[in-house]
Amino acid sequence: MNPPLTALLALALAASLHAQAPAAGPATAYAPEQLDQLVAPIALYPDPLIALMLPASTAPADLAQAAHYLAANGNPAGIDAQPWDPSVRGLAHYPDVVRWMNENADWTSTLGAAFAVQPADVMRSIQQMRARARAAGTLVDTPQQRVDAEGDDIRIVPAQADELYAPQYDPDVVYDVPEGYAGPFLTFGVGYPVGAWLGFECDWDDFGVWAGPWHPGWAYRRDWRDARGGGRQWRPDPRRGHELVRDHFRPSGNPPAPRLNAGARGQARLAGPGTGPQARRVAAPSPSRPDFRGYAPVARPATPAPGSPVFGGYTRGTQARDNSARGNSSRQAPVRSIAPARSAPAHSAPARSAPARSEPAPTGGHDRH
Repeated sequence: MNPPLTALLALALAASLHAQAPAAGPATAYAPEQLDQLVAPIALYPDPLIALMLPASTAPADLAQAAHYLAANGNPAGIDAQPWDPSVRGLAHYPDVVRWMNENADWTSTLGAAFAVQPADVMRSIQQMRARARAAGTLVDTPQQRVDAEGDDIRIVPAQADELYAPQYDPDVVYDVPEGYAGPFLTFGVGYPVGAWLGFECDWDDFGVWAGPWHPGWAYRRDWRDARGGGRQWRPDPRRGHELVRDHFRPSGNPPAPRLNAGARGQARLAGPGTGPQARRVAAPSPSRPDFRGYAPVARPATPAPGSPVFGGYTRGTQARDNSARGNSSRQAPVRSIAPARSAPAHSAPARSAPARSEPAPTGGHDRH
């Protein structure tokens, strides 16, 4: 199929996905609180992985094939020749991520359907949860990652030029620290190499994903907007988008939560306005949803982050709450209470200087909610 025809089909799909949504129930779109809940387990992943995981979630069948290929010890050198979606081929270079997404297929497909219909809203929720973790003092620079703030946007990029780490964290802890829990909040397993398969990038200007040729380094690029740069805005594949939305776009229901690990008890529960157990049962838009952007992050004592298997260590949230309930005063740490929503929060200075913008940001089109 020639590229112009493919682009036209993708545009037609994007328009028709919204038209399909009413058939899923009374609600025609996920509420911000629902999307916050949906993205919470991955919102603190580095941008290069998020830019692969979101498009890959719209191709769950390809993810399943990739997981089978990797489980059967398929040759890593043969990944790029597989007939999978390009985002899945890129993600297959990070086997633990593929395996986890495939093991949580219901959550993955729901995320994919939401991203296909509401890509900007999904990206906004990722920023909301990052800002929430930063305000809680749990999203900080580490030897594995760098947290850069540019305006209201928070980028998470690898600290090294040639190595990428997937974080492990408990959403029950990292966004709303239990009283008496001093950390660690994020831990990291083994590092993975970077390469040309990272040809996807989060577009925080217009809240989407761009695909194009890969360039080493983690500077925030905008050259893909230039048609001469060979980049394009990502859109769902029309061959599978309709089926995915039909089967998994359910804004009237409760978004599924991924299984954190084999020993985790129950689903992740996010504390705070609009994200507790009641919000899971009655997912309605709430005007009181706090906006954590602009709040100064809490300063917490540095705690060494022990290495552990990828996606491990998730039961610490339950253990921390148990310890707190038993009155474990020896681990008391100052906890910042959630500030009330403000109409115009004052932006604090970022912890480190953000990459210089090579050109003015586009003025058209998105708010910061």
